[in-house]
Amino acid sequence: MIHGKTLTKTSKVGIALLALTCLPLARAEEPPTNNPVAQYGLDWTDRIKWSHVVTFTNFPGANAEQRLDAAQHALAEKGGGVVYFPPGVYRFAHSLHISDGVIIRGAHSVNLADARNSRFSPPTRFEFPAYIPTFEGRGTPNDTAFKGIYLRNPDRAGNCGIVNVAINRGHINFQEAPDHKCGRNRLVYGCLLRNAAVADHAIPDKNSGQHPWQRFTQRHHAAISVKAAENILIANNRLPESGDDDFLMKGYLLQGKPFDVLFDYDNRPGLYINDYGIGGPGGRGPDGTPQTHPWGFRKGIVIRDNYIFCTGRCAISFTGDGTICANNVIRFKDDVVRYTTTGANITKGSSTNDNRAVQMRGWRWTVQENDYIVYRNWAADKTYHINDGEGLMHEDHVNSTVLDSKLVNNKGNTYISIFKTGGINGLLVKGNDVRTAGGIQAIYVVGNRNNSRHECKNVTIVGNTTAGSGIRIEGSPAENNVIKDNRHVGRAARIVNLANAKTQNNAGYEE
Repeated sequence: MIHGKTLTKTSKVGIALLALTCLPLARAEEPPTNNPVAQYGLDWTDRIKWSHVVTFTNFPGANAEQRLDAAQHALAEKGGGVVYFPPGVYRFAHSLHISDGVIIRGAHSVNLADARNSRFSPPTRFEFPAYIPTFEGRGTPNDTAFKGIYLRNPDRAGNCGIVNVAINRGHINFQEAPDHKCGRNRLVYGCLLRNAAVADHAIPDKNSGQHPWQRFTQRHHAAISVKAAENILIANNRLPESGDDDFLMKGYLLQGKPFDVLFDYDNRPGLYINDYGIGGPGGRGPDGTPQTHPWGFRKGIVIRDNYIFCTGRCAISFTGDGTICANNVIRFKDDVVRYTTTGANITKGSSTNDNRAVQMRGWRWTVQENDYIVYRNWAADKTYHINDGEGLMHEDHVNSTVLDSKLVNNKGNTYISIFKTGGINGLLVKGNDVRTAGGIQAIYVVGNRNNSRHECKNVTIVGNTTAGSGIRIEGSPAENNVIKDNRHVGRAARIVNLANAKTQNNAGYEE
């Protein structure tokens, strides 16, 4: 029995998904030719050939993949353009590959276009095969499911992406070549993704005697992952709670002990956008720079107006120079027991699942008007929470210093953490509303590392509201730092000023 159904009956569902049928809901209307992201004012999106449109349903083929290939081949003769999918359900058995200069576009959501609203539902739907688990023998092979949408030539594909499609059981993964060669101008807009996790090929861990049928989510594989040499737009997408495809594995072995472990499709990163480690691990340096890690300082990245639901991992992670991350809504599930974060080891209080809202890497980023609620997961003993739960975080681990960056008008339930960065020169923290349960400071801005002192200069912390805990600023040498017009709600908290900051008109704090 799986999900209350017999395996035979469930298998029939899987066979139906492999039928490769395309089920348009209505007769194909005139395909759109406008720029659907013109409202963002990004000049590079006008270079996409929106007016060169072919309709998927007009092309022959033995299956849906062949029809898509035929449509893309027709566009290649025009130098690129749009493959339009009218409203309907389109079933694919295999991963899809987008060619250079091609946009996959679904029908516009007429009734509700804002992905942050729970009723958002694009009328064009892609269905990929379900993973049907078996709990005996070697289990169901991973390659029966966990499909995605990729680029055919990641080293050069540009002016490409996917627009207005609801995707079930598929992820989006626009990558680069191994030598960091990469195309420009990539976008994902107006999409809805459910059940977008993939299985970790390191599980089962044969060395620890795990059952061959055990499966676990790949912890660094995001639902949407996009890299580009320049210019990325990830906007108005929705990653809602999945749920239907989760499956419970009773007797899952962790270090020789049995547990009931859930294969949780929402225990995965949400958006990995030009995501890299760009410096030394653990604050040991050297820090990443445009000279040492040029791919980590790419320009033209915009991440905005998305809704991301997670039970674990990082909702948004980016690396770049001048990245804008704005108006996103992030929600984590509370009261989750996480028996393992790796698929092989039992969790304890010192474990981490990297639960955080936004992870910033690089220089000159703006993180603005995001609304986040993040919760830590319980460890296996159900007594302690594991060690994570940050809100907006720029830490020293595999990162750069902080340079001319902004945190403006964000609202969240856990702390802003500019954590032991190895140096800060230019940071505005303005108008944020951060209400924590206490513990580490609600606004934590520290240039020093554990074993070395680093600069903290030109930092302004102004007009913020905190609750639960206060403000800390630290670094040396320190100059031109200001803390003013901040307000603490509830029992008085502290301003810890170890960076020679000028303080003025702060209410509800002790210094």
